[in-house]
Amino acid sequence: MHQTHEVADLNLLTTFRHLLATGSVTATADRMRLSQPAVSRALGRLRSALHDPLFVRDGRSLVPTPRALELQPELETLLTRLDDLLSTGAGFDPRTTRRTFVVGTSDYSASVLMRPLLHRLAIDAPSVTVRIVQTVPDAEAALASGTWDFLWAPLRPMGQAVVWTKLFDEQFSFVLRAGHPMARKPLTLERYLSIPQIALSPEGKPGNPLDEALERLGHRRQLVAHVPTFAVVPSLIAQSDLGAVLPDRIIELHAKTWGLVTRALPFSTHGFTLQQAWHERHRHDEGHAWFRKLVVELCR
Repeated sequence: MHQTHEVADLNLLTTFRHLLATGSVTATADRMRLSQPAVSRALGRLRSALHDPLFVRDGRSLVPTPRALELQPELETLLTRLDDLLSTGAGFDPRTTRRTFVVGTSDYSASVLMRPLLHRLAIDAPSVTVRIVQTVPDAEAALASGTWDFLWAPLRPMGQAVVWTKLFDEQFSFVLRAGHPMARKPLTLERYLSIPQIALSPEGKPGNPLDEALERLGHRRQLVAHVPTFAVVPSLIAQSDLGAVLPDRIIELHAKTWGLVTRALPFSTHGFTLQQAWHERHRHDEGHAWFRKLVVELCR
């Protein structure tokens, strides 16, 4: 009886997943090859167990409540990992798995890596989902608990159970709009310092290694704005006489679209190395190994 009860509960969660995907009792019944009354009874049990309506009717559709939307990511992670667990004996097959991989990272890494990654997944693993979440200070705990599968970031101090793999090296350059008064002149240090700039401050704090390098030379750049993400900068540069220092891969993505020109910085500054981190708890997880190798392959 105990085993039957567990299976029934798993069926309830599967019903919940399909209701979220379809917004329809009828469509869910068709997918699960059940009767509509059976799906309605399952929804009633879910509502009772979770103490929430979960769905409200809007015309002919069921719209999830805030509580249902809050539960959706955890539900999907749980069921996809259960799917992989039950199919371990048959070996991991990217063509059929419905797994979701959670990656903690910045908008820089997402901008650079997601386009080629999604293109490859569409071909090799059409039912795999990648969920990008904003990185947090305690990223090691997110990896250790299994909340994240991966971290894409420069190397930082963590315990020995976290494995780091190099993805690629990145450098910085200066960008202006093509029609900027300085766009066709050599970028000397004097001209660089005369151009008002936008600075990247992902954590909302002023100052970064670039400013520290300038301070060592006895200089300070003119900063008129600090923004937390890379995505907004190209459009601001394109429509003003401001400049910005950006990673080369971000410039490559946006220069043509926004009509930007690139100039080498007139002083020495360090770039960074993007790495992929994962926890040893996934060492024997075939699906996890497949995904991390795919990312490394795309970067190299």
